[in-house]
Amino acid sequence: MANVDTHKQLAASLLADMRKSDPKEEWPIIVDAGYYALFHSLEALSALECRDSYTFADAADILDNVLSGPILDRSIFTAYNYLFYFRRGAIYGWHTPTAQQIVRYTETVEKCVEHVQSKFAGVGTRDLFRKSD
Repeated sequence: MANVDTHKQLAASLLADMRKSDPKEEWPIIVDAGYYALFHSLEALSALECRDSYTFADAADILDNVLSGPILDRSIFTAYNYLFYFRRGAIYGWHTPTAQQIVRYTETVEKCVEHVQSKFAGVGTRDLFRKSD
């Protein structure tokens, strides 16, 4: 488990890789980098609360058990699943995405990463997880 800043840096680097890659020739980079940009954004949110290995989880567990509801809109969970299965079908399957599918994929990544990163604005460590009175 890396710290918050390391996950945020990884997410930013991966997002930059996704944006600069050629959709026709480098779509596997776009698909992988986009998915992992969101993954590391979620891991950064989790790292705000993670105190030890007992509270550690992977991105799907983080979404479902820690972040979904009071912190992130449930639509992020649906989008994460879409990105996960799209990536799995494109990278490991026989599916070569169309230009329109890549556009939809990257738009979903951008929207989700922006939403997750907005949760860092103006919050100190652990403030995000405090219950309001």
